[in-house]
Amino acid sequence: MWIRVLAAALLVVAGLSSAGHAQQKRVALVIGNAAYRQNELRNPVNDARAMAATLRQAGFQVIQRENATKQQMEQAVGEFGRALKPGSVALFYYAGHGMQVNGRNFLVPVDAEVATEQSVRLETLDVDLVLDQVAAAGSDVNLMILDACRNNPFERRFRSAGTGGLAQINAPKGTLIAYATAPGKVAADGEGNNGIYTARLVQAIKTPGLSVEEMFKRVRAEVSRETNDLQTPWEASSLVGNFYFLGPTTVTVTPPAQPGAPGPVDREALHWQSVKDATNPAEVQSYLDQYPKGAFAGLARARLATLQKPPASAPAAKLAAQQAAAPTPGAAQAAKAFDGTWQTTVICGRAADGAKGYTLNFPAEVKDGVFIGQFASPNTPASLTVNGTIQADGSALLSAVGRTGDEEYAIGRLQKGSNYRYTVTARFDGARGSGTRNEARACNLTFVRQ
Repeated sequence: MWIRVLAAALLVVAGLSSAGHAQQKRVALVIGNAAYRQNELRNPVNDARAMAATLRQAGFQVIQRENATKQQMEQAVGEFGRALKPGSVALFYYAGHGMQVNGRNFLVPVDAEVATEQSVRLETLDVDLVLDQVAAAGSDVNLMILDACRNNPFERRFRSAGTGGLAQINAPKGTLIAYATAPGKVAADGEGNNGIYTARLVQAIKTPGLSVEEMFKRVRAEVSRETNDLQTPWEASSLVGNFYFLGPTTVTVTPPAQPGAPGPVDREALHWQSVKDATNPAEVQSYLDQYPKGAFAGLARARLATLQKPPASAPAAKLAAQQAAAPTPGAAQAAKAFDGTWQTTVICGRAADGAKGYTLNFPAEVKDGVFIGQFASPNTPASLTVNGTIQADGSALLSAVGRTGDEEYAIGRLQKGSNYRYTVTARFDGARGSGTRNEARACNLTFVRQ
């Protein structure tokens, strides 16, 4: 069985991003090397494929290489650096042979011929080369995951005895370094298609709402239990903020304060603006439930009557069913249990037509069971309004109305500022909630009560 270690260095720059970075670009470089001329490995390509698929689901643009030569690895790192922009999220994942020489870490290409310690830098990829790329890009969040073989396949050729595994990385402030096991110990490769640690890490990444510290804590507990404490993952952290793969992110985009804090009338107008063109009667009804005597109540009732009027050929039972779907006052009263502030995150992956993925993060308020969240100023490019009524059982059909930002993030490359809308099927409990977009593209929403 090959012995391997996974070291994940997550360089997290906490802070606020401007509205221009609202739709964050997530870029990942994933490399899996297994077909070595000697000391061939079993799982790295499988591990790299599993990680790449998981990252795509989390909204990453993935550059992927398998069984790469030194030249191919260096070219991929260059492509990775060029793809990154200021404010991006950068992730580098490597699975394969790795070694440390004189306290520095090197990743081994499949064509490496290392005869002496002096030839290591000529035949392998220095981890610092990757770190230089992400530092130069000015990305906001940088993650490095090194899934490297514990044993040095060329160790017998070296004059010094060497040290197994990878060297500990001295990470700057805002960094978390995670190892599959404690430094100086060994980690099992696993009997299945994936290494034990990698398999658990991929599973944890898919769990919405887990901070990176909580995620690694969960992985550590599962790996320790599965190996009967023979392998205990280990982390060293100097993080100054939180990072979530699926959920609230370290880069929190907060729209700039507008002159004069909006009062109840502004809240009402915002709600009406988001539902006035709705085709679902329940969305219009949500406004009337909240503001039965509001400034737009007459317009809302007229719009609702139009939507509820059945076609000439529709049976009367259809109208009755639509009217019965309206929430009762008792249900609205019970839904007050969800009142408060909910931190809301919208994560949309890459669309089928190639539109890039993005992440939005903003607070929402629930009052009398009515959910209203606003990202950026209404009716401006890259803005989004989400609203709807949470039922007593925690279910909700939310309406999302927005305007597109940069064309590369919009389906069909719509012009910046174009209108769009969709609905979200959501469910809330006492502290958390989740939802999925129903139309056009795959998006996941998470809600965390503050």
